[in-house]
Amino acid sequence: MSSNLQLISFLISFIFGILFYYITILNFYLIDNFKLIIKHLLTFIYVIDMAIIYIIIFYHINKGYFHIYFILMVLVGYIMGFLLNKKVISKIIVKKYFNN
Repeated sequence: MSSNLQLISFLISFIFGILFYYITILNFYLIDNFKLIIKHLLTFIYVIDMAIIYIIIFYHINKGYFHIYFILMVLVGYIMGFLLNKKVISKIIVKKYFNN
């Protein structure tokens, strides 16, 4: 794998981690009123879907060539999304856009 392709894969993994964090928050807001067993089932399906989407993205980028440090970049992106949400975006009230 060329170094350019590795850098693109790092960047895509990092961005996917940030998006994964924010979509997870949205998922928790959307399933807030369901019963506990339904919440667990929907969260499990959500995680499986996100993993499949990540695998499909990597098959399109670099023919599915995969390293463990790409997953670590997803984790770094997830943590960065958490820190970004804590510092900047937590000032926005998301619940006012959803009717309960």
